[in-house]
Amino acid sequence: MIMPVCVRPMEDELLYGWLSRLSLENGYTSIKEFGTRFLAERTVLQPLEGVSWIARVDFIRDMDRTCKEYGPVRFFPSADEMLRKMTPLYAVFPFLAYGNQARWTQFILREKDTALTGTGNRGNMIPEFLSCPECRRQDRERYGFSYLRTWHHLPGVRLCAVHRVPLQILACRKEKVLDPDEDGIILSGKEPAGDPETEWKISSFAKEMYERPLFFDLRGLQALFSERMEELGIRKKIKEAVETAGFLPYLKGECEKRVLKILMEPWNGMEELMAFTTFLFGKYSVLEEKAQRCPGELEEPFADVISGRFRLMSGFGRLVCLKCGTCGKNFHIHPYSLGLGCGCPFCEAKRSLQQRINQRLSFLGDGNYELAQDVNEEDMGERAEIIHKTCGKLRKTRLMETLWMQKKCDCETKVSFTDAAERVRAASPDFTLIRYIGGKKEHIVRLKHNVCGQTFQWELSRFEKRPTCMACGRRRAPRNSPEDFRERMRELAGDEYEPVSGFTDLRSRILIRHRVCGTVTEMIPNDFLRGRRCNLCHKAIRRTELVEALNTCTGGYYRITDMKNVRYCIEGENGERFFRDSGCIMQELARPTESKLFTYRLRKPKPVQRKEALIYLSAKEICRRKGCWSPVDSAGILPLKQVQDLMRWLVRNDYLERIGYGKYILSEKKISVDHYGGADQASDDGTVQGA
Repeated sequence: MIMPVCVRPMEDELLYGWLSRLSLENGYTSIKEFGTRFLAERTVLQPLEGVSWIARVDFIRDMDRTCKEYGPVRFFPSADEMLRKMTPLYAVFPFLAYGNQARWTQFILREKDTALTGTGNRGNMIPEFLSCPECRRQDRERYGFSYLRTWHHLPGVRLCAVHRVPLQILACRKEKVLDPDEDGIILSGKEPAGDPETEWKISSFAKEMYERPLFFDLRGLQALFSERMEELGIRKKIKEAVETAGFLPYLKGECEKRVLKILMEPWNGMEELMAFTTFLFGKYSVLEEKAQRCPGELEEPFADVISGRFRLMSGFGRLVCLKCGTCGKNFHIHPYSLGLGCGCPFCEAKRSLQQRINQRLSFLGDGNYELAQDVNEEDMGERAEIIHKTCGKLRKTRLMETLWMQKKCDCETKVSFTDAAERVRAASPDFTLIRYIGGKKEHIVRLKHNVCGQTFQWELSRFEKRPTCMACGRRRAPRNSPEDFRERMRELAGDEYEPVSGFTDLRSRILIRHRVCGTVTEMIPNDFLRGRRCNLCHKAIRRTELVEALNTCTGGYYRITDMKNVRYCIEGENGERFFRDSGCIMQELARPTESKLFTYRLRKPKPVQRKEALIYLSAKEICRRKGCWSPVDSAGILPLKQVQDLMRWLVRNDYLERIGYGKYILSEKKISVDHYGGADQASDDGTVQGA
């Protein structure tokens, strides 16, 4: 049942506050009753009395279905807008490991996934409701009512960042509407933990974190912590620095031990993390600048995982919309969840709990794990027996931690200094292992970059995925400049591609032109450096084609021996070994300059081109000579029926435009060049000249 009245949420309004206003506008004083009536899932056969809807103070459950159902309703936000603006989740993502980010997101989006995400009583990101008296006064003057702000409810916030006054705790009866203007709603003031100036610094930092959230995880943040401490020279005198800055009251217990835990543990208190982050970086812009140069870890494996299974229906971000290739239905999901074995909720609903768990376990480690006994929903919070078929070891583990935090068997996690050094060398010969620190769950290593001479600390597994210097990579400004990016493009692809829009950084989308076909593709610069190419011409490489390319280019010197997490394991005759995806492998084989991966190359691989591109290039040449193109003009390349099918695809995707019966010209929607000989040139700052 659709609610009769929907009011527009304020720009930064807390979800529970908006639901309270919705309830009152629709004549309800209980959020639970309102939600049961209008937000809970029901079928024709299910009476209203049998519906149960849980009123949480931080989120609503089954958010994906609810937002999809109310999509046509004016003012009702999308799932992404609701999570970004009306909850603390996106703001605190850097305080959570990717596994916990995915688990929280799955818990919120899919109510029926409770068995695999945790119980319905899982955590609460908002322990109490807070409000600023000055904000309420201004709201009443401006709108006639006041509302709850999301950023007042971020961890560690005790003071309004705008008015510099302590926040007030509001009374709220369970599952009832919350009206900040109600008489007697104020319980007490929020007790400060430190001096007012420090409280204001934390609150201001948190507010900017909410307004401009960053998308990386706790391990990435911990690496930035270590780098920042080295940069400030306070690692050996951390207690003195924390005390001088006024942040000592925010660290619980002995300072040195708490800092060590913050730097190493996979889970920490968010209030403590917020205070420590504010202490180290001072201004949020400093953290932003450093985080922008963090190597992206999710987008490349995400593209590999969805290939052939799902179609991306949105941009890449904290929440992506996918279309299932099996059932054709759309759903939202955290991108990291796919690498953990999560998939389409509609298809998964047809599988038993055992099948779903074993599916998830097949994505763990070497993929050789399975349940040793049947489990039910009541057992999910307890220890269950899992067998690792590779070594035959049977172990008891908590399924939740295993599934979401990727807890592997000891035989896969134990590593010696020699083994770690070999893995570092295999990932890149430009780095040397200085110290193996280890850890209970992750292998922490200190590495030296032989090129710049700097040292840095990082997780071994993450370094293997992206061998990047975390020290010089953040200090070398030209590395993130338009000139440097164009030079790297030339190193990888010669003059075949050129940027045609302004370059900001390696993670902001730009337009890149393929000179061969003239197509302009919007992509992230980092994706190009990893092997992505023209949407029209670039073809997905099958394993058989990859094997053939390796044999052709290296004479069998390199070969594929294994595949792990959608990456191929390449071994050379000299014993070198590394993991890369197919796009990166083909890029390194075909690049005109020397490759650091394939030090032994006999020749370049044969170009692998889509049939659509063959027909388009033929049409382009014929249009240049005759002014228009007909499918019969290209019948010599492929059978006419196939040419006609490809022509329809080119028309649907705006590469060709129909001007008459059987006559077509090049469409201007995808091509921003003079098709008949001219080519715009990009200036040094990345802008287009003559466009």
